[in-house]
Amino acid sequence: MLPMLPLLAAWAHAAAPSFAGTLCHAPETTYFSCETSRHKTISLCGHLPASLQYRYGTAARMDLQFPEQASKGAELLRYAHYSRFQTGRAEVTFSHLNADYAVFDYTESGKRRAGVHVTTTSGSELEIRCVGPIGGQLIPLGKSLGCDSDSALNGGACP
Repeated sequence: MLPMLPLLAAWAHAAAPSFAGTLCHAPETTYFSCETSRHKTISLCGHLPASLQYRYGTAARMDLQFPEQASKGAELLRYAHYSRFQTGRAEVTFSHLNADYAVFDYTESGKRRAGVHVTTTSGSELEIRCVGPIGGQLIPLGKSLGCDSDSALNGGACP
């Protein structure tokens, strides 16, 4: 029985999510995930370029999944990025019902903050910030997602 322990430990490690506090499930890749002060989790999960999905909620109750079919994610989610000395800003954006969402990951002078901005068509704005560790990064998603031409981060234009 003892010779099987390393094999079982390796299998258990491979089946685990990329890191704690994610709404992604094995074998999905956790591209971004963090917990909020509302005790909810923000996650971007999938297998790019085939799938990507935004998830917000808890393991017990998902408040929002977008798009409904993860296979439509690379088509419906957009990317924006800006960088200069000691500053990097990246966003993954989408519209759902009467609101625009921007998952953001900003670093300035070594300080990182992230979360999601929600803006409704009536002009109401809400920022839900990550608290504690932030897993993953948005910048690599720029290779697989379309450019958000409406974002000021892209200078109002896409390459």
